[in-house]
Amino acid sequence: MRYSQLFWDFDGTLVDTYPGMVAAFGEALVASGVNDFEIDQDAIYQAMRQHSLGTALQRFSAEYQLDVSRLKRLYQLRAEPRLADAPVVDGAAEILAATVAAGGRNFLLTHRNHRAMDRLATADLAQYFSGQVTADDDYPRKPDPTSLLALCQQYAVKRQSALMIGDRNLDVQAGHRAGMAGALFDPEHLIVDESHPEIRVIRLAELLTWLQA
Repeated sequence: MRYSQLFWDFDGTLVDTYPGMVAAFGEALVASGVNDFEIDQDAIYQAMRQHSLGTALQRFSAEYQLDVSRLKRLYQLRAEPRLADAPVVDGAAEILAATVAAGGRNFLLTHRNHRAMDRLATADLAQYFSGQVTADDDYPRKPDPTSLLALCQQYAVKRQSALMIGDRNLDVQAGHRAGMAGALFDPEHLIVDESHPEIRVIRLAELLTWLQA
């Protein structure tokens, strides 16, 4: 394979959690007193995809004059139960399996806690991962490369053989800052390319073809 050590983002890359996240965010706004008719779910989704959940929290708490910490708590209460039903992204299982079959390794790097690995386990995908960093490990958030560097050191990864895969610029930026390549998964062409990934795809099947070329 072109790269044998694959580092994966979770939300929107391996598992399509965004529909549940957007729904939970809308419910949190309503619980905060915002009229349902005022809520633009497309705007929420774009803020999350183009930037981050933190950006969405800051933006909409300011727009509706809400306490950002309370909005975050209300969101988390509603988002957590939805993780179990979030579907695996098409093509993810095939790349994970092909990487291991070729003698490579997969690693998870997510801002979520250990429940991300639990979801991968219920989808029968945890078997393909050699290691992971989650929010429980308390590393700086991407695009800071500290968590990637820690995984590389722990598992003796040669960074020239490594690829960071994610659906936002910050994933690719984290990979580049760690000295590895980056792949941007952008199924809806929402991301303004600020990170200069080695490859940009709209389907993970395209990424597998490129890796095996």
